[in-house]
Amino acid sequence: MLPLLLALLGVQHGPQTWTYPDLLAALTDLRALIRPPVPGERCVQFSSFDPASRQGPADAKAWFANGDAGHFLRVEERAGRREHVLADVAGPGCVVRIWSANPKGTLFFYVDGAAEPTWSVDFARLTSGKVAGVAEPLAGVRARGANCHLPVPFAKHLKVACSEGGFYYQVNVRGFAPDTVLPSFTPEFLIRHRADLDRVAECLRTGQPWRGPDPSPGPDAATRGAALPKGLTQVEVKGPATVAGFRMRLRQAGRPPDGGLLRQVLVAIDVDGHPTVRVPYSEFFAAGTDLRTHGTGLAGKPLRVDEQGFAHCRFPIPVQQVARIGLETEAEVPLEYAIAASPEAGVEPGALTLHASWHAVRERPTRPFSDHLVLDARGPGRFVGCSLLVHNPVKAWWGEGDEKFYVDGEAFPSTFGTGTEDYFGYAWCDTALFDHPFHGQVQCEGPGNFGDTSVYRFQIADAVPFQRSFRFDLEVWHWDPKITVDYASVAYWYAPAGSASGLPAVPKAAERGLRRSEPPATFVAKDVLEGESLRVLEVSGGRQMPQDLAGFAAGKWSRDTHLWWMDGKPGDRLVLEVPVANPGRQRVKAAFTRAGDYGIVQVWLGDARLGAPIDLYHDGVVPTGEVELGVATLAPGPARLVLELVGRNEKAVPRHMVGLDYLRLEPVRE
Repeated sequence: MLPLLLALLGVQHGPQTWTYPDLLAALTDLRALIRPPVPGERCVQFSSFDPASRQGPADAKAWFANGDAGHFLRVEERAGRREHVLADVAGPGCVVRIWSANPKGTLFFYVDGAAEPTWSVDFARLTSGKVAGVAEPLAGVRARGANCHLPVPFAKHLKVACSEGGFYYQVNVRGFAPDTVLPSFTPEFLIRHRADLDRVAECLRTGQPWRGPDPSPGPDAATRGAALPKGLTQVEVKGPATVAGFRMRLRQAGRPPDGGLLRQVLVAIDVDGHPTVRVPYSEFFAAGTDLRTHGTGLAGKPLRVDEQGFAHCRFPIPVQQVARIGLETEAEVPLEYAIAASPEAGVEPGALTLHASWHAVRERPTRPFSDHLVLDARGPGRFVGCSLLVHNPVKAWWGEGDEKFYVDGEAFPSTFGTGTEDYFGYAWCDTALFDHPFHGQVQCEGPGNFGDTSVYRFQIADAVPFQRSFRFDLEVWHWDPKITVDYASVAYWYAPAGSASGLPAVPKAAERGLRRSEPPATFVAKDVLEGESLRVLEVSGGRQMPQDLAGFAAGKWSRDTHLWWMDGKPGDRLVLEVPVANPGRQRVKAAFTRAGDYGIVQVWLGDARLGAPIDLYHDGVVPTGEVELGVATLAPGPARLVLELVGRNEKAVPRHMVGLDYLRLEPVRE
């Protein structure tokens, strides 16, 4: 049946030959998304997810296991060194994305059976945009997540390994039909194709397509009005045609509207008699609750909001007979509106069309753990991205949950991630905003991770093809077990116009309101020396910085912050300066942090060794509470507090980290 179906759709079967510039162009080629996938196309992910999850959803504890660092396909001994294998895959294919929260060591790419690495490159430099030819926006660190979108093609086989272990990673690989001809990557590509690399970077920044004219509509709207009427307000495009892009603007008395009004308005698209899009306005454009402006410097995004308040869509919409693009409301809304579309004559035979599907769950309990359904579609089609809006009533971190993609009825997902923020290209529950053609965090109210957070990911070169079905589950994994959260996701996908999302119908406007929560208070310990405020005198290994801990359990650490010392090794010392207000005998107390990658630490103050070493391992991220260390006699003037790493618990990930919340000195009364 499938060959017959593809023949009826007009899909070409012959072998394809791709050049390296073709693979670079695929990073910006939105038109490729409309073509039905052919047999052999796929997109899979290799990651460091907790292998306990392989036991499947029948074992809930294992299914939601969260030890997602330091796991590899295997470890090999080669040329006197240990190599940790991240990916091992048959061709023809192409690496299209690499992400890590803590890249280190050297990456080795073994292309097409090479006995020695074809390319050896520093992992951190590659994913931070510091390798010549692989600069922003092809690579870079965003909100502490390290990313690389450089295509690395192979004809028959690829193995990716690293000289070190103990890190988080994701490697996305695009697979091609078996008769596809691909070049075999060498580092010389970065020199030979430098002009093409610069060109694709410019296309991503400006939105100019690799070939052809800019699809954005002109400044004049085809439909406009002073108030949005009840029902459907749409512009019509006669087929056969392809809508290359459209834009809209809603204004409230000359200013951007608030989020409550925007939730009442749906972007409404109908193609050939089928509703393909019904999504709240701001969320369709991946712009948070209240239409966050993305700026003009990132016009290469498929969806964006410019500085004039116009919301742009550059995803193509093939139309055989007629398409209607616009807005839908249940009652008149006091918003000035403008809608414009940019159609082009003609449409490819059998072309898929754009779908966007919204799924919101209000007041979802954080325990027991659960999966949020993003999409459950039937094929053929392509999944091309997701935006997510989360309302979190506390400062604690909400996004430990992994993404899971099931393609064509897989029993176990071919994409299994390492955390929600990892899927969206950042790390460590960072609250920093960022905006990139492929991913971003455009809203994070704070403090900490409190309030509304909006993130997005567009999968263009790494779009996921499916022949029969596609299901996307996103784990809801929050550090606070006693609250409820709101999740609202938008899945962007291509399929025939009549395809179903597998999601419930969009609820009425009265049920789509935004939840508001009062910000929680911050705990402040009295009469202590905050760890992050102490002056660092020396550190013999690793690095240190303040870390906001509100993402783990707000109110458990003083000021929701500790001094974080990471990636030291046994024998290393961190020396801090401690002001001494009351010289003489002092009872010393301290509060630390425990976690799965923390070490065993010995504390010294002045010349006094205080107590026994403290094991900071725990399978979660928790405070120790106040620990009594002992008594020290302190002279006038500043004292030296020494934290010495002496080892780690056998269960701990070997990063040997230490977190000091605060130090308390109490005079001993004789």
